[in-house]
Amino acid sequence: MSKHLLSVSIVLLSIAICFLAYQIGNTHTPNEVSEPVHNIEISERGLLTSEEVAVYLSMDVEQFKKLIKQQNLKRAQLSSYDTYTFIPYIQMNG
Repeated sequence: MSKHLLSVSIVLLSIAICFLAYQIGNTHTPNEVSEPVHNIEISERGLLTSEEVAVYLSMDVEQFKKLIKQQNLKRAQLSSYDTYTFIPYIQMNG
């Protein structure tokens, strides 16, 4: 009985090693990408314009401005809130 078990174990182990070698061999081939990767370049500046933020968040500028207005209304109703509850921004004249 143990002789047959040893033979079966050796066969299964050899199949597993061959399968692993096949998998490792295929990892070096480049995979085809079905969708292009969108690279968004963020400048070295610390501040972004509303247009740049909208592109970064994958939304329209109007949607972003509407989001800021909604957050301003909620912020006005609260007396205190956590630092990152809302999108932080500054308004510059000029």
